[in-house]
Amino acid sequence: MTAGSGPNWAPDITRPSEKPPAEAEDAWDEVIPLGSRLVPPPFPLDCLPSWLEEIVKAVAEETQTAPDIAATFALGGLSTAASGKAVVRVRGGWHEPLNLFLAAIAPPATRKSAVFRAMTAPLYQAEEQLVIACRAKARQAELLRSQLEEADKQARTKAVRSGSASDLAEAESTALALEEAVVPPEIQLIAKNVTPEECSTILSEQGGRLAILSAEGDLFDIVCGRYSNGVPALTPFLEAHAGDVLKVNRRGRAEYVRSPALTIAVCIQPTVLTFIAQKPRLRGQGLLARFLYTLPKDTVGYRKSEPDLVPDEVGHAYERNMTHLVISLAEWERPQILALSTEATKLVTEFQDEIEPKLRAGVGELDNLRDWAGKLVGAAVRIAGLLHLAKHLHDGFRKPVTEETMRHAVEIARYFIAHAAACFGAMAEDRHTQLAREALAWITKNETVMKARQFSQRDLHRGMQTKLKDASTVTAVLSLLDAHGYIRALPEAARGSRGGRRPSPKYVVHPALFAQP
Repeated sequence: MTAGSGPNWAPDITRPSEKPPAEAEDAWDEVIPLGSRLVPPPFPLDCLPSWLEEIVKAVAEETQTAPDIAATFALGGLSTAASGKAVVRVRGGWHEPLNLFLAAIAPPATRKSAVFRAMTAPLYQAEEQLVIACRAKARQAELLRSQLEEADKQARTKAVRSGSASDLAEAESTALALEEAVVPPEIQLIAKNVTPEECSTILSEQGGRLAILSAEGDLFDIVCGRYSNGVPALTPFLEAHAGDVLKVNRRGRAEYVRSPALTIAVCIQPTVLTFIAQKPRLRGQGLLARFLYTLPKDTVGYRKSEPDLVPDEVGHAYERNMTHLVISLAEWERPQILALSTEATKLVTEFQDEIEPKLRAGVGELDNLRDWAGKLVGAAVRIAGLLHLAKHLHDGFRKPVTEETMRHAVEIARYFIAHAAACFGAMAEDRHTQLAREALAWITKNETVMKARQFSQRDLHRGMQTKLKDASTVTAVLSLLDAHGYIRALPEAARGSRGGRRPSPKYVVHPALFAQP
């Protein structure tokens, strides 16, 4: 979201017109006062497989919440099932794992806990089944290890007494068998809130996969250093999102995970965004850029007293399918490689070509979100892989991801652009809203701007240089004014025939600002 030209997700804000300002005046809508909450578009439910779409709608109806929250935990459930068990091959060495970081933002008393329970119940049931099955295998492994320990003891004694080569070889063989006879730890698929140290330990014990699921935002408090003297410890989370090697050396213990796959799906309160904004290291080191954000519509005050309940057939289908995914994918010892069809690969390329120019510093629409948006194409591929496995519950690994599935994934990714813009805007709003109000005062009192009804980014920076200390602050203020409909970015001017520096971005001003007494 660049200097004043963020994604058009506010329903009453139109995009910049190609016409001159005087001809475009009729196209302006009312501005949204600074400090007002802008509502991004709803989740595209028709992009989900039918059994997921039905449960999301039904849970949203029963709980009288926006479907976005249930959709967030639906994607989180798919990620819990598939993370560490499959990857999508895009091209060459580009592979995307299928784990997601997701955060839905909802204020207190919005029934987010009820949504969380409904959407995660099958995951806990599947985890319990896996634990029971693992306990039987663990008992067998313990018995075998006891037998090998006794055999190892006898073989060592015999080898020492005889000293023969055959007895020494037998003792060595028994020792190796004992070393390989590992009793598996109890399965843990899901955690609620864990410290970074606990996260790396669990990932090491569980073959590299774990899901942190919670209806609260305590995870960010922990990450920010609740148990580490206020110093954020981010490495396990960063590496376990990307699938990079996780290696931790501690006193008396070393932990090594070749391809960690951590899922995070949490629902947090808006106050947590303010808290996060006070921890610049979270964004500076890339943690915030790894999350897909949802800012759902607030339904409090508009809820029905007797909503329709989740139909039994819808609830049973969701429970059956999600449980099947978790348990069946858990049987895969090595990650399966999901291929993209030729058409799906083309869509990835097109989406990448669409996003890339928007990341350009100073002029791209997603400049202010470039750390986040730079990972969006990869996120779309991950979502496509999850949708593919959810659509083909029994044989997804035998089929390529189709063009339709990738198209749906890209649409969902575009949905997340609007919501990320809203959430990152909320994080910065406290710092920039007052500056935006002062910028409005400068715009409406500057005679040159009043006459031309437009100005450049450089004009504003020079006119308010005592307030707007750096270019990033100017960009943030312009983005806030644009999102609230006070200004619009004019089309980017072409460079002169002699080259030189790119012209400063220009903005046209809402005519209502000059009609005020």
